Amino acid sequence: MKSRTIKHPTGVEIETPLLIPSFSSKGFALLKKKINNKPKEVSEIYDVLNVPAQELLHESLLVSAYDVYHGYIPPLSEIGITNVVFIDSGGYETSESFDISGVNKTRHEVLDWGEEELIRTLSSCPEETSFVIVNFDHGEIRLPFEDQIQNADKFFSQFRNRMLTDFLIKPEKKQQPNVVIDDLLRSIHSLNKFDIIGLTEKELGNSIYDRMINVKKVRKSLDSNGLADKPIHVFGSLDPVTSVLYFFAGAEIFDGLTWLKFSYHNGMAIYTHNFSVLSEALGVQSKDKAIALSSLISNVNYLEKLKFAMRDFSKTRSFDSFNYLNNDKLIEVFEECYNRVKD
Repeated sequence: MKSRTIKHPTGVEIETPLLIPSFSSKGFALLKKKINNKPKEVSEIYDVLNVPAQELLHESLLVSAYDVYHGYIPPLSEIGITNVVFIDSGGYETSESFDISGVNKTRHEVLDWGEEELIRTLSSCPEETSFVIVNFDHGEIRLPFEDQIQNADKFFSQFRNRMLTDFLIKPEKKQQPNVVIDDLLRSIHSLNKFDIIGLTEKELGNSIYDRMINVKKVRKSLDSNGLADKPIHVFGSLDPVTSVLYFFAGAEIFDGLTWLKFSYHNGMAIYTHNFSVLSEALGVQSKDKAIALSSLISNVNYLEKLKFAMRDFSKTRSFDSFNYLNNDKLIEVFEECYNRVKD
């Protein structure tokens, strides 16, 4: 595992490991709201981005260009509140699959979305904000790795002078639920075109261990082929347990929706209502809105502590970095898993 500094074209420095709170309309309700005195259908996360996020988030966040384009969340000019903003390309919102943390797995209407709409959205990005962009990805499209690489390279060429590029690798065929890592490694040299190499947690394997091993394979192949400067981004993994495990395997950037859906407590994700019972500041009589806000604040603070613990571990290799968790069993699991994947 590594800790590094990535230089953005704007001059901003991005430190890894990086834990990115994400936002998506998928899995959340759509609400009627007045925007500029006009009725509009927006995601229930609209207000979270508008108020709590602006107060809580400073280093990074991730939003979907699909949500920006369709007005489910505020425009990018209002979202650029953090040191760096990752813009996902809408593949998650246009697919039928959910990330591993998904709990509300109901069908949702997919609106018009294509590369043209993505380009239009990215072209509206305010120049004063440091953006990291993801190549076009639609839930119904599957292509060979070399085609994915060529398409992404062409797409990114429009924005490279002012944005970092995050190449999201997808399975080559619809009948493949996961990326076939050994096939991907045959194209590893072609990944030199991109700043960051991305894979979704769900498409990395059929078990946590398989995913760890596959992250390790990609990391080792990048390093041995002169691409040691390319950090790995695991999309959909902001779980307080598995983020650490994938970090041990060689990933450095993690994003996900768990911070909105669950509460972090003693190193694990739990139901938010249970958080009110376990929290010293709350209790069983706490109102739902107060619990939700308290959980968001607590989760952001937890992610800060975890980020610094991971950075410390990358230097010391000491599991004392995780003592703040107050969870000896979890630290034992961390140590066992680390020993399985370390070089």
